[in-house]
Amino acid sequence: MQQKYLSLQLRSFLYGIYYNGSMQSTLALDGEGNGLPLDLENNTVLGVDVGFYKRLHESNFGEGYFDPGWSVLREEGDGSLAVAKGGLRLHVERNKHLQAVEQAAVVGDSVAIQMPKNRVQNGFYMAVGNAGFSRIEDVKIQSVTVRIYINVTPEGAVAMMRSLTQALNELVIPFSFKVLYNPKEYQRYDSGVLYFDKRDYEVVKQVLKTVYQEHQLHFKSEIPLFTKQLAIGLGLAEEPDQKFAVQESFGMNRCQIVANGFLEAWYQGDDLPEVRMQAIIGQFSRLGIELQRPYVNTNSEDIY
Repeated sequence: MQQKYLSLQLRSFLYGIYYNGSMQSTLALDGEGNGLPLDLENNTVLGVDVGFYKRLHESNFGEGYFDPGWSVLREEGDGSLAVAKGGLRLHVERNKHLQAVEQAAVVGDSVAIQMPKNRVQNGFYMAVGNAGFSRIEDVKIQSVTVRIYINVTPEGAVAMMRSLTQALNELVIPFSFKVLYNPKEYQRYDSGVLYFDKRDYEVVKQVLKTVYQEHQLHFKSEIPLFTKQLAIGLGLAEEPDQKFAVQESFGMNRCQIVANGFLEAWYQGDDLPEVRMQAIIGQFSRLGIELQRPYVNTNSEDIY
């Protein structure tokens, strides 16, 4: 239990200091922020900057998407349907939430439900494409999710939200794009993340080139550790296919590998820098991850 605790603590430290820089200003002994006056303006609700959130939402050109795989459980007296998926139950209206071809659905049918154009996720406003999060799964094809990390100013986040959602929805590409909903948190290197299927990379790359040139002024220089630099403030990585936990991001995954190497050397009683480095290299090697290409999965083709 203690070993697990130490491992998770070290992983989180590495993540906040080296991966995305979110803890650097917090731990700085003599940071520039120490002498600044307190910001007493209260424009947040539960950490959400309401005004900024509204700007992001208004800049989201999405219209909502249909989420498939909901089972019709019963029809209520008012004509609405009780539907369920993955342990979640909802009540929906036929004319408002179902596609025209499914509005006559009966108990036992599987239907697609109209969902909003956005979600809220751990400090982020997330836009979802009109074609949904991802492609319809083909059991014969192993899908790979690509992440594009975007390090921009708050104004850049609003601009990127507008340009990306407009362009990608016009191309009917499944995607999601999240940015921090509090402008004060934009010291992180991963203030924005775009998710899409690897099979759409060539199309998305052309969109990114155009959008990046249009808003380059808003980009900052750093990118998250272990990602591939595509341009200043623009990094790339694949969704890990070997995770230590079900809900684990790329950054947490790679930082956990490094933490495991540090602790391996420490438990062996040999904490010399070269020994620690060899232990870290060994951890990556066991998972088949090349240190020269830590942004891609084992045996994944590097098309980037």
